[in-house]
Amino acid sequence: MNARDFTEVTELAGQQSRFRVLIRSALAARRGDVTVEFDFHRGWNGGWRCRAMVQGKPPLDHALLSTHAGALLALPVPFPTGWRARGVSDSAGTAWTVDDEGLPTRVY
Repeated sequence: MNARDFTEVTELAGQQSRFRVLIRSALAARRGDVTVEFDFHRGWNGGWRCRAMVQGKPPLDHALLSTHAGALLALPVPFPTGWRARGVSDSAGTAWTVDDEGLPTRVY
């Protein structure tokens, strides 16, 4: 799978809770049990994004994507360097990172 196999989520209705779970899980794996505030908003191109805010840490923006197989992925933008080896999981359990050009790349 490569970057062409993703589409930006343009219809968010009913999917916020699924994206919250993905983002909260990625943050908990790296920062422990934290309280996260979410701000869903449209990006410049009409795709949905989410800003995740944890007190005492800088906010982390996410591009909200779906795969052609139907899995959802909240990809941090910019992708934190320390997260690249492990990546973040999509709703089907596949882990994703970004390559040197910032394109999604499968970890496992």
